[in-house]
Amino acid sequence: MDLRAKLQRGFGVAPAPAAAPAPDAALRAMLQRHAQREVTRHEPVALPEGREARNARGAFFLRTLRYPLATRHGHHALGDVLGVDHARLARHAREPRCPAVLPQECLFLDTETTGLGGGSGTLVFLCGIGRFDAGAFELEQVFLRSFAEEAAALAHVAQRVQESPWLVSFVGKTFDRHRLHARMTVHRVTAPILGERHFDLYYAARRAFGTQLPDCRLRTLEAQVLGVVRCDDLPGAEAPAAFLDWVRDGSGAVDRVFEHNRLDVLTLVSLMARLGAVEPPPPRTTCVQRPARIGRSRSRTAPEEQV
Repeated sequence: MDLRAKLQRGFGVAPAPAAAPAPDAALRAMLQRHAQREVTRHEPVALPEGREARNARGAFFLRTLRYPLATRHGHHALGDVLGVDHARLARHAREPRCPAVLPQECLFLDTETTGLGGGSGTLVFLCGIGRFDAGAFELEQVFLRSFAEEAAALAHVAQRVQESPWLVSFVGKTFDRHRLHARMTVHRVTAPILGERHFDLYYAARRAFGTQLPDCRLRTLEAQVLGVVRCDDLPGAEAPAAFLDWVRDGSGAVDRVFEHNRLDVLTLVSLMARLGAVEPPPPRTTCVQRPARIGRSRSRTAPEEQV
């Protein structure tokens, strides 16, 4: 024991505390530990099977799925919509042009965006577009792997819109088409996205089932009318963060957003078939379960119908 320690002990003086590490050294150590945790916590999320597509505006990611007409989504087979009662659809839609709507000429559209607000700053990062083609239902999912791919992706969507006499959506008159139009305007992409030939199923469903259901959200219609129960769906509020995280470091659950968008488009087909059905189909509930790491529960509500 040295002299200093003996004197401190004899006079009852506590030893001086050990010198704290310099603030910058402590901060650096903390940041290094945090960065290491982030590296080990997040594994890159792979996109579903698809391909890089190109057009005059550049490259983008395209996933194409084809379904036989006998494929069931809840109570209905996808092909059931081809035999709908057009007069019945027209009554629900209150749309005089509805009897002229042929499902095989429709483009079923649903979008995923970086936010539910308006304005040109809201990006459409995933657009699901479905149509009947060569005896099957073809679903395309147009995705931005980076912000630089937006013009090319929008150009592809615009081409599909121009090829289809009618759009079919759910709250698309209020939401989807305006987000697409805003971004198309920024990139000088032209398409009749705000045209009158737009069948918004939300308003028809509200007229058909509004007095029977607690609300007319898409999830409620799926569970109580269409026989589709999503067993592990991604909350809609998490879709924008999932995309932005994926763009930043590959950690966002975009695979689940793809799955959610896929199911939304298939539900549009089933809902149109149900609205135009002469008789309700027999009860048949389908529980849609995602594969490992794979489902938007964007519970959108709408104001009065727009044209």
